[in-house]
Amino acid sequence: MIKTHTTMKKYALLVMSAIVLFGCSSSNKSAYKSVDQRDVPERYVKDFTKNHQEAKDVRWQMADTTTYFANFKTEDNTCIVKFTRTGTETMYVIPKEYVPTDITSYVKENYEGFSVKNVYITDIKNQKSYMVEIAKKSETKRLQFDLRGNFNKVID
Repeated sequence: MIKTHTTMKKYALLVMSAIVLFGCSSSNKSAYKSVDQRDVPERYVKDFTKNHQEAKDVRWQMADTTTYFANFKTEDNTCIVKFTRTGTETMYVIPKEYVPTDITSYVKENYEGFSVKNVYITDIKNQKSYMVEIAKKSETKRLQFDLRGNFNKVID
């Protein structure tokens, strides 16, 4: 009877360990947690609905208790709005075929082996620029360009 009880404890511990390991390995790849609009600070929701009345398919995500993202679609674009205590940033997804050739040429010439993954026009405090995500295997970088396609800086 004692061996059976010990064996049952070991079995239960093994099963619980497997559940924990499986739960960790199948976690969502997004770094942010999906949240319901009811869980987003009211000032962010009001600002969003006031400025983006055309938004469709709105999905909210929380990065931390003060940073939220609204992912949505308009008739002709996919957009992301980032809300923080200090301000709001809007990013408009740019299809690769519309990326200025100056940007793609710069990446080819200066980042050998990297390819352009995502391109956005960002609007931060009424300053618009391109933000370009590039990748090479598991290495990624974000680059900023002005609206004419001139390189500005690497974004941390």
